[in-house]
Amino acid sequence: MADTSIFEVTRQTHEEVERYTQAAVDVLVSSSTSDITKDSIRKQHQISSLLDRIVSRNATLYNLYGDASGDMQQERLVLSNASAGPSNTNGASETDDMEEFYNRLNRIRDYHKKYPNAMPDAFTIDTENAEGAQDTDMESGIDNIDRMFSGEEMGGRFIDLYIQHDEFLNLKGVRRITYLQYLDSFDRLRGSSGRIPVEIKRSEAYRTYLQSLQTYLLNFLRKSRPLSDVDALELSILAGFEQDWSEGRVEDWENQGEDRTPAETQARSTDGIWCEACQRSFAKQTVFDAHLKGQKHIKATERMASGGNAKDKQGPSNEAQELEKRKRISKAKAIARDETMVIALGQELHSVRIETRANVERKAALTERERQAEAEALAAQPSTQGAGEDTQAEDDEDENEKIYNPLKLPLGWDGRPIPFWLYKLHGLGVEFKCEICSDYVYQGRKNFERHFSESRHAFGMRALGLPNTKHFYEITRIQDALALADKLKKQGKIVADEQGDAEEVEDEHGNTYSRKTYELLKRQGLI
Repeated sequence: MADTSIFEVTRQTHEEVERYTQAAVDVLVSSSTSDITKDSIRKQHQISSLLDRIVSRNATLYNLYGDASGDMQQERLVLSNASAGPSNTNGASETDDMEEFYNRLNRIRDYHKKYPNAMPDAFTIDTENAEGAQDTDMESGIDNIDRMFSGEEMGGRFIDLYIQHDEFLNLKGVRRITYLQYLDSFDRLRGSSGRIPVEIKRSEAYRTYLQSLQTYLLNFLRKSRPLSDVDALELSILAGFEQDWSEGRVEDWENQGEDRTPAETQARSTDGIWCEACQRSFAKQTVFDAHLKGQKHIKATERMASGGNAKDKQGPSNEAQELEKRKRISKAKAIARDETMVIALGQELHSVRIETRANVERKAALTERERQAEAEALAAQPSTQGAGEDTQAEDDEDENEKIYNPLKLPLGWDGRPIPFWLYKLHGLGVEFKCEICSDYVYQGRKNFERHFSESRHAFGMRALGLPNTKHFYEITRIQDALALADKLKKQGKIVADEQGDAEEVEDEHGNTYSRKTYELLKRQGLI
C-alpha cells in the first residue's frame, strides 16, 4: 500500500518474526526424535528455511531502528506535531493534531476505493504460507529430498564416495585399495598412517582430488544436518589451521613447502642421476655423460667452483626467486588447508562412515533378487508415506504408552508383545547360536532353519570360501564346516576313481577291460 507508515512496517515485521518463530516451534513439536528419515530431514529443512526468514526480518528491523535515512525521525516529528507552529488558546493545536490523522485516513479510503479486491495485508499472506509450508509443500518436499540425495546416500543416512574413490585410484603412485578400505582411510592424509607419498601431494591432480572430497563432505553436512551451523564449523577449522601454519605445527608441512628438503632431494635423486651443479635429474647414464660436455653444465660448474650458488646457474634475479618461493608456499598452504578440512570433516562424520561401511558390506552379501526387492521397496516408500500420515498421530500415542512386558516376549506386528502360548508354540525360548554368522543368536527353531538361506549366513560361508549348499545345512561351527568340506572333497575324489574303474572299454579284438587297465596296457605297448 502506498504511503505506509514506517511504524506500521516495523510492527508488521515484528509480527512476522513472531509468526515464523511459532511456525518453527510447531514443526519442532511435530518432529519425531527417531533415527534419520526422509520426514525428519524434510522437517529440519523447513525449520532451517523459517530460521533464515527470521534472520532476514531481524536484519530488516535492525536497519529500520538504525534509521540511516532519517525517515523514522521525520515521521515521529510529524506525528508529534513538532513541525507545527506554537499552539494558541483557541484550540488550533488540536486541529493541527487531527489534520494529519484525517489526511492519512482519506488516503487509505481512496486506495481501497481504487482497489476494492486488494488483500488487506501482504505480510499476513507471506506468514500464512510459511506456517502452512509443512502441509502444502509436503509432496514437493519428498521430491526435493529425493533430488537432494543420491540413491547410495539413502536420504542422508550414508555417504557416497564412489566418485572420490575413483579419483583417488587415478592418482599416480598410490596403492590400489577397495572401496571399504577407502571409507576407513580417506582422511588418513598425514603422518605414518598416510597412504600418499609427499611428491604426489605436490601434484595438481592431488589438489583437485582434495577439493572434490572437501566439497562433497561439506555439502553432505549441510544437506543431512540443516540445523547445524556448518559455516561456523568450517571457520573454526580454518582458524585453527592458520594458527598451526603460522607456528609451523602442521604435520608433514613443517617447512611450509618453501624449499626442497634433503629427504625430497634424496628421493628425487633415486629416480635417476642427479647433477648438483645444474640441479637436474637424468634418467640414463648416456644422457648424463652427454650433458657433462655441454656449455651450460661447464658454466654452472665454474660458478660453483667460484663460490656461486647452483640455483643461480640460469642467472635469475632475486625477485624472480622470491616470487617462485611465494608461489610454492601458497600452493603448499592450499593443499595443507584442504587436507586439514578433510581430516576434520572425516572425524565429524565418523558415525556415518561406520554405518556406510556396514551398509556396503550388507549389500555385497545380497543376491540379485534381494537387491531388486529392496529397490522396489524404496521406490514404493514415498507413495505409501502419504497414506500413513493420517494415522501418524494415533501411532505416536500408542508408542508413548508404556508397554508391560515382564517376560520380555518378542513384539508382534502391532508393536505389542505376542501371547505367551504363541511364544511357547514356536519355541522362541530356545536360542540357537551360529558361529558362521558371527555368533548371532536366533530365537526359535523356525528362525534358525530359515537363516541358512538368508544373506547373513551366505555371506559368512563366502567369507570361509565354502559354497552354501544343502550339505552344510545345520552346520553352525566354522571348524565343522571346514572339516565337512574336506570330507566332501575326499569323497568326490573317491567317487571319481570308482567311476573310472567302473567304466569299461574294448580293444580292437573285442576284449573288455576297465578304462584304467586299458590305458595301463596301452602305455606298456601290450595292446
